[in-house]
Amino acid sequence: MNAPTLTRPEGGSTGAPGRPSARLDTLRSYSTLLGMIVVVVGIAVARPLFVDPRNLAAVAVDATVLVVLAVGLSVLMSMKGLDLSIAATADLAGYLAARALLDGLGTPAAVLIALAVGLTVGVAAGVLSGYLGVPAIVATLGLNLLLTAIGLVVSDNGTPQQLFTAPIDLVRPVLVFGSDSWGPIRLLLIAAVVVVVVTWFATTRTTWGRRIELVNAGARAAVLAGTPVRATFASGFVLCGLLAGVGGLMLTARTGLAVPGSAQPFLLDAFTAVYLAPPPRRAGASASCGRCSAPCSSPCSPTGWCCWGSARHGATG
Repeated sequence: MNAPTLTRPEGGSTGAPGRPSARLDTLRSYSTLLGMIVVVVGIAVARPLFVDPRNLAAVAVDATVLVVLAVGLSVLMSMKGLDLSIAATADLAGYLAARALLDGLGTPAAVLIALAVGLTVGVAAGVLSGYLGVPAIVATLGLNLLLTAIGLVVSDNGTPQQLFTAPIDLVRPVLVFGSDSWGPIRLLLIAAVVVVVVTWFATTRTTWGRRIELVNAGARAAVLAGTPVRATFASGFVLCGLLAGVGGLMLTARTGLAVPGSAQPFLLDAFTAVYLAPPPRRAGASASCGRCSAPCSSPCSPTGWCCWGSARHGATG
């Protein structure tokens, strides 16, 4: 019996195949970050005051609400879902929290109201899309319209709630949270970092994160593997709504004002941030895990959001 003949691969190379391709993939994964750095450098050349540390700190604080909203949205979009109601949720949560403060209910009650609004909207969207099979775009668009109408009714057609003109004893903790610092770092920035770190841990170090990865890889395969697909998909909406409530509270604390519609500009910004901040593609990491941890595990995501916000503010002066 003749022994099988061993042949050398074409080109005579015995090295690991695909190295140039791997390097190219790595470069592509960082292309968004590199592009944003180029934009920021260009703005700094045109306006040197833009890179002043105080200005950069102000830009980072302005981006905190966007970061919180985009973190929740990126987890949901990693499972091929989307939520068009996050801005309306943030608006209603911030407005009701401000109203609770002005009514003398106290800061804990205001925080709980904001979180309850976000949680309620998230559960409603999760039930509609995850369990009843309503397309996410239809369910969340309907919730967006409903929440907008509720906000107008509750606010008497857009009457603002002004915290900065209220008795300081009623609103002190919230205004301190929105304007004070811990050392050189603003409290809002610390809160945004905490949200990013907690979400990173949840999506990369827990069973829930593995389920998200399985749902993204294929719902049918996830069902056969025993993954609760509907519950996992619905949990993405719950997280998205909850973080929208947090974002609304942060926006009210930062501005000292609650007006229906003030969070609407963040809707498009959040979607843009998720699309423009892909994580590095590590060898062996699936696309779903990468997208899930995009706002958390990748250093380019928070930086990309801040740089994108920097470019936006720098271009408009």
